[in-house]
Amino acid sequence: MESSTIARKIRANVNQLIQSWAGQVRADPRIKSDAELTQPDLIDHVPAIIDEICQLLEQDEVPSIRNTVEARANVYTRVNQGYRARDLVRELSILRITLIDYVEEIHADRWLGIGSAERQGASRTINLYLDEEMRHAIAVYTDLSAASAEGQSTASREPGTSRDRKDGGPDA
Repeated sequence: MESSTIARKIRANVNQLIQSWAGQVRADPRIKSDAELTQPDLIDHVPAIIDEICQLLEQDEVPSIRNTVEARANVYTRVNQGYRARDLVRELSILRITLIDYVEEIHADRWLGIGSAERQGASRTINLYLDEEMRHAIAVYTDLSAASAEGQSTASREPGTSRDRKDGGPDA
């Protein structure tokens, strides 16, 4: 049940973890999309994401499409906020580092009795969860890019001409 101890410690320090993460996101010169966001808009789904990760730790579940609901919601929120894909990936990397560094701190506290296997399991859950979010983000941003490209190429075609054929048929 050491994973429950890790989840409990993360929840007990969630505000500090989020503030640390938000400060790192704001300070990262590679992230440009956060500039217009208020602090609540930046933080948005992060508390729920961390809570969902803690639930997975407590239930000893592997992150999957079924149990990463907040991760998917966060992707759509960022898209609607005008976030660039690379900025979202960097933001998630910072969250990963913040959480895994904290798991390492917990593990270093020998009074808690967290073993190496539990530390590794918690880190794996965090990694898999955020990988699921990145995987979803890639799909969403790719679909948006394809739709945008299709819209641009369709708009530049002349209706009723051979260039308007998508199927490559005989008048293409």
